[in-house]
Amino acid sequence: MLSVVKTRPEPGIEILDCPEPTITHDGHVLLEVAACGVCGSDLHFYEWAPHMRGEITLPRILGHEVAGTVVEVGRAVTQFKPGDRVVTETWGGCGRCYYCRLGRFNQCMYQTRIGQKAEGGMARYVIVPDISLYNIPADMPLDEAAVIEPVGVALHSLERVDLKPGDSVAVIGPGPIGILAAMLADRAGAHRVIVLGLAADEARLDLVRRMGYDVVITDREDPVEAVRNRTEGRGVELALDVSGGYGTLSLALDLVRLGGQIGVVGMSPEAPFNPSIAAIKEVTIHGSFRRQPSTWFRAIKLVSSRKLDVRPLITHRVPVAKAREVFEILLHRKGIKAIITPD
Repeated sequence: MLSVVKTRPEPGIEILDCPEPTITHDGHVLLEVAACGVCGSDLHFYEWAPHMRGEITLPRILGHEVAGTVVEVGRAVTQFKPGDRVVTETWGGCGRCYYCRLGRFNQCMYQTRIGQKAEGGMARYVIVPDISLYNIPADMPLDEAAVIEPVGVALHSLERVDLKPGDSVAVIGPGPIGILAAMLADRAGAHRVIVLGLAADEARLDLVRRMGYDVVITDREDPVEAVRNRTEGRGVELALDVSGGYGTLSLALDLVRLGGQIGVVGMSPEAPFNPSIAAIKEVTIHGSFRRQPSTWFRAIKLVSSRKLDVRPLITHRVPVAKAREVFEILLHRKGIKAIITPD
């Protein structure tokens, strides 16, 4: 089967013919992939970004934003059957370790994340544990279903903070998760949503403007002044750092008002940060990592009902054979969400 593979510790990917996987564990499920989204982490692996090198073992089939159909189940699987249409968590948790027993499945001590430590979904077939699967409605388009995983990342960031109707929100980073976070904050009752990006993000920011949100281009104007001008000089109640960029946590700290909140979502490289400012402003900082099982159920309802319409974000649909082209397009910020299909 043609697959998108990260083979070497250097920039790039390869399109290789890999063996079809087979079930070797009683609790595993074989999926036929219909759609797999390209995540920002996939782009980091493509570039071989230093801060992500420890998150993957090579060689590895990439891809974890998977939607597809169950083909075969292991002997111990009882809740899924061939023909079921599903989406999959990148790793659902073992259910037995200390953190899983606390209900923190996203922080399972024994994660084997598909597309990083196990073979991923940028291929025709993928093996996943049954605990990672969630059923989706029969009439739900599978390319839209593939966006549920990043919806869950954005949604969990709002589950982690205390956003109230009427609050103002700044979102740093107009990638797919940033735009989804802006949409969710809007639907949660935010009075004003401000999305911050670079001049190179113009194609993405154009969509943000059409959605009705404010835009600040940080390399053309002072972002702190621009946000304060839109918030009566005080700053926002909540800043979500979704960019994964250098120094964006410090920017978030400057954007929030006294007593405000910061949600940290993006996986940024190490950068200077002044904790004294956070103490003086009495800012609350919330880390947000992936999502919980309960997040999946909410995300599926939002996307399937189109209360959260993800269609405008899907700018590219390409087969595995053309994956390299679409990776380059996304790296140059010319698209938003790309979907890889087996053929």
